[in-house]
Amino acid sequence: PLVPPLFLSGICLNCQGNTKGPGCEECKYNFYRRPGAALTEVCVPCPCSSVTSSGSCHIDPSGQSVCDQCKPEYQGPHCDQCRGGFYNADSICLPCNCSGNADPGTSPRICNPETGHCLSCVNNTSGKHCERCAEGYVGSAIIHSCKAIVTPTPEQNTTTTAPTTTTPSSGHTMTSISNATTTQLTTTASSTTPGLLANTTAAISEVSWTQFNVIVLAVIIVAVVVLMGVAGGVYTYREYRNRKLNAPFWTIELKEDNISISSYHDSLPNMGDVSGLLEEEASMEVSPNSQLALSSPINMYKA
Repeated sequence: PLVPPLFLSGICLNCQGNTKGPGCEECKYNFYRRPGAALTEVCVPCPCSSVTSSGSCHIDPSGQSVCDQCKPEYQGPHCDQCRGGFYNADSICLPCNCSGNADPGTSPRICNPETGHCLSCVNNTSGKHCERCAEGYVGSAIIHSCKAIVTPTPEQNTTTTAPTTTTPSSGHTMTSISNATTTQLTTTASSTTPGLLANTTAAISEVSWTQFNVIVLAVIIVAVVVLMGVAGGVYTYREYRNRKLNAPFWTIELKEDNISISSYHDSLPNMGDVSGLLEEEASMEVSPNSQLALSSPINMYKA
């Protein structure tokens, strides 16, 4: 029988243990064999993540595995460390954020590799990310405009006019002293005016803000009182209506009627005896004083 040429070449087929090659003597990509190990030993994976490196590795002169190429953000034998200018955030290296105010003297390590806090800030800034102006400075750290706060101080004018040896008239002396005093006061006033204006402006701003807070608080209190008054009025009105509707206008008392119709008819006089009724009517007269009086039976028979 014919034998395929492949079987006659001596090339191994279906290599095991992460190996490759004609005799399965080489390790596959991203695998390596410890130095001095027999060719029959299996190849183990490289300690290199494909996230931080190319994934492949080699053996250095000391016999340790080293990743072939790290990505720009990482460094180290196994590409597991953040390079300068980056910090570790959940096993991922991110660029340091110092708002453009990092000290170049600390480059390339401008922030803590674990927390990301900036090591040193310049341009009169401070903060974990150099994001605000330092104490005693105002402006914006983002646009690098932090300036020192200048507190105006009154300039002390120590210049005095030396007295002359001559003996001028009293009027000239008083005029010179008056002019010198006026000049000194004018200089002092002009030098203290900016400070006074700044203090006055700050005081007005503080008072205005305090007045605003007081006004807002007063409005809130008045609104609460008005709402409570409205609620009390509504409650009182409803109570008044309920009591008025529930009050009885009249009272009807029902009693049981025990009179029978037959007994009522029996109590009536005999309708046939009309004379008796007439006698009773005639016996009743109205007295002059508007009172009923019974007349004697003899009056009934008067002609």
